[in-house]
Amino acid sequence: MTAPLFWVSRDQLVDAEVGGQVSLTGDEAHHAVAALRLRPGQVVYLSDAAGTRLTGSVSQVVGRSQARLDVLVEEIEHQPAHKPLLTLVQALTQDRADELAVASATQLGVDRIIPWRASRSVTRWEPNRAAKHQARWERLARAEGKVARRARLPRICPVVDSAGLTRLIGDETGNKSAHGIVLSENSTEPLADLLEAAKTANDVLLIVGPEGSISQTELDGLERVGARSARLGPEVLRASLAGAAALVLACHVLGRWA
Repeated sequence: MTAPLFWVSRDQLVDAEVGGQVSLTGDEAHHAVAALRLRPGQVVYLSDAAGTRLTGSVSQVVGRSQARLDVLVEEIEHQPAHKPLLTLVQALTQDRADELAVASATQLGVDRIIPWRASRSVTRWEPNRAAKHQARWERLARAEGKVARRARLPRICPVVDSAGLTRLIGDETGNKSAHGIVLSENSTEPLADLLEAAKTANDVLLIVGPEGSISQTELDGLERVGARSARLGPEVLRASLAGAAALVLACHVLGRWA
């Protein structure tokens, strides 16, 4: 079984060194002690969610109500940010299918997720509750990042509407350092070809519409500011799955899984 991963603050890992000790406290320690019932000698990962992850063995377990886990550091890994970064622009969908997309994308290594309130999105994040919904996606990404033993978590951005997304894509693709790719069942251009051309980019933005697809007006607007449309495959996928499928292909073509 793969060793469990726990989140710690950046400050806790700044001075960490092989042979030294790092203490896990708070909710993470309570989960380790009360739920997982870790014991001395077991291997764990500790990460600051910003690229540093250490491997160590439990040296001491203290209490439950004020739980603490002391970890003997055996290895320290500093994972640099990927280039190009992978961004998923995920349209809001009903029945929280978009949350399934967030969970899958996090496990697959996405670097940034942008919630998109498309014109055909049934679910709407009203302004007075948008921050609450964004925080929910952040908690979900944090939980799924632990499952994937990630050293670096994706950034969950504030929700954008279609006009905001068009401006964002225009700004990021304007200097040719980013590639915006709209997944469209009506496109004839293979996604793999566009990904191949994006290998030298700083960022690749994969744009997934809602159930019912992206409207032609939205697609036209995105293409006017530099985005390209691409077909993922012969089948039409649900909005909750399309992003994950595109990320799998992107990780392969861009060499992340080499």
